[in-house]
Amino acid sequence: MLKMFAAIQNSVLQLLPARRRQSANGWLSFNAPCCHHRGHKPDSRGRGGIITNSDGSISYHCFNCQFKTGYKPGQYLGYKFRRLLTWLGADENTINRLVLEAVRSREYAGISEPEPETVAIEFRARSLPDPVMLVDTDTTALEYCQQRHIDLNKYPLLVTNRTEHNLNRRVIIPFTWNNQLIGYTARTWDLAVRPKYHSQYESNYVFNVDQQSRDGEFVIVCEGPFDAMSIDGVAVLSNDCSEIQADIIDTLNREVILVPDRDRAGQQLVKRALEFGWSVSFPIWAETCKDINEAVVRYGKLFVLKSILLARETSRLKIELLRKRWSN
Repeated sequence: MLKMFAAIQNSVLQLLPARRRQSANGWLSFNAPCCHHRGHKPDSRGRGGIITNSDGSISYHCFNCQFKTGYKPGQYLGYKFRRLLTWLGADENTINRLVLEAVRSREYAGISEPEPETVAIEFRARSLPDPVMLVDTDTTALEYCQQRHIDLNKYPLLVTNRTEHNLNRRVIIPFTWNNQLIGYTARTWDLAVRPKYHSQYESNYVFNVDQQSRDGEFVIVCEGPFDAMSIDGVAVLSNDCSEIQADIIDTLNREVILVPDRDRAGQQLVKRALEFGWSVSFPIWAETCKDINEAVVRYGKLFVLKSILLARETSRLKIELLRKRWSN
C-alpha cells in the first residue's frame, strides 16, 4: 500500500533537476521552475523547495513567487500540482498516469478521506437590501422561481420592496462564504428591466460552495446561479474562471465537471477547463436547451444529472473536437 502511495512522490523526485541540495529538515531546494511562468524573473538562487512525507504526501513551495501546491493520498491531483509537473518537464502521458494513480489511491481500501483543503481567501461581508422577505411573500416572484424549478426549501431566495436598481422586481440570491453573508445577486423576472442581474459581491467568488456535501464524488461547474441551484452544482458567475476560483473548486477534492452554456461565450469556460484539467460534459439535451436550468425545466433534474455524467469527457483531444462541434 505504501508503495502505491509513494508512486507520485517518486515520479516528482525523478523530474527534479540534478542541481539541488537537501537541508537538514528534509527540504530539497533547486531553482524554482514556476517563477518565469508567473511573470517573475527566472529563479537562479535555488528558492524552489519540495518535501516528501512518509504518508505519501508531497509539498512544493517557491520562496520567490510564493507559488504553493501539494498532494496527499486520497486527493485528486489539483490543477496547480499538474502545472508544477508540466514546469518540471513532465509530458502529458506522465501526468495522465499520475492522475490515474491518484484515483487508484482514493479507491484503495483503508484510505481515510483527507481533511478538506482551505483556500487563503476571504470575502468582505456585504449586507442585503433592507428590508428583505422570503420569495413566497410575493406572488410574481414565487411563480418565477417555481417556473425555473428552484427548490425554495434548499435555496431560500428573497425579495424586497426597495426600488433602486429595480430591486422590487428581482429575486435576490444571497451569497455566502463559510456560511457568512458576503453579497448577493438579484435577477429580474420582468423582461422590460435591464440589466437582468444586479449584483453586489467581490470578484473570484464561487457560488454554492457552502452547499456541497463533503462526501460528493463530483462537482458540476456552470456559469449562472440558477443553473447551479437546479442541479446543486457551483457557479463561477461569468463566462470565465480565474485561477483563484479554480483553487476554490479544486479544494472540494472531487472530479470537476464543467457544463458550458451553448453559446460562443461558453467556449471560454471550456478553454479554462482544459487548462485546469477538468472534465467537460456536452450532454445530449444541449441540442434543444441553452443551459442547465432550461434542461431541468424541460426534462427534470434526475435526467439532466444522468445525462451530464454520461456525456462527460476527460480526453483533451475529444474535448477539443466536441468544443468545435458545440460552437457550430
